[in-house]
Amino acid sequence: MKIAYLNGEWVAPEEARVSVFDRGFMFGDAVYEVMAVYGGDIFLLEAHLARLIRSLAQIRLPSPYDHKTWVSLLREAIDRSGEQDGHLYLQVTRGVEASRSHVYSGKNKPTVLITMTPDTERESKEPLHVVTKPDYRWLRTDIKVTSLIANSMIKNEAVAEGFDEAILVRDGFVTEATSANFFMVAGNVIQTPPLSNLLLHGVTRNHIIAIARTAGITIEETAISESQLLTAEEAWISSTGNEIRPIATINGSPVGNGLPGKICHKLDKLFQVSKTPLN
Repeated sequence: MKIAYLNGEWVAPEEARVSVFDRGFMFGDAVYEVMAVYGGDIFLLEAHLARLIRSLAQIRLPSPYDHKTWVSLLREAIDRSGEQDGHLYLQVTRGVEASRSHVYSGKNKPTVLITMTPDTERESKEPLHVVTKPDYRWLRTDIKVTSLIANSMIKNEAVAEGFDEAILVRDGFVTEATSANFFMVAGNVIQTPPLSNLLLHGVTRNHIIAIARTAGITIEETAISESQLLTAEEAWISSTGNEIRPIATINGSPVGNGLPGKICHKLDKLFQVSKTPLN
């Protein structure tokens, strides 16, 4: 079942209440993480918590809990839900201010939300049909903030045009998808845009890179121009929800033969194995 933790209380999600003066509601002044739960274990937990702490530091918001407490709360959410597979959502806002102001006092207590959602909402594995779109988001997309209006606008524009997702392009170069990182294969070499302030430092992205290198598959973190997309032999996006999701077409043109390629298949098999905890 779904369960929510909000500022010290465990409640059904529909019963959770946040003040209208919470800065997360007023300004999107908040950061978040989404974690996959497989067989009762939180996948890549340490990497997600490290990114959470980094995001909090970037927006100058001290972490309300230490590492041990975060882990305890996340595991309790799984136990209380009674689910073994699903997604944990964690959000920290700057909290409630006495009045609406762009300047924050620093005296307020952060709002902490954790939810556990069963596996029934996990993403499909069907290949995607994507379209390129200009990346007009702010210049700190490396911080995992809840202010995702631009991402949502671009994705909904793509969906309205009959596509599943958009690949974002800034100054002629690919950054990422609206809610995932991007990979392609050219000349049997995997390529993915290098980390910068213009794309999210994906936990799943980094895990895929590590898996590929361990398996001896050549992978390069390199700039990818929009024109290079036409040379892709394979392509996919990666995220906690999508894991590795193949791309069938880009701007209406097939990627390879339009089906998941051999490298994508191999990486996905290795990824699935990595989800099994070592006892």
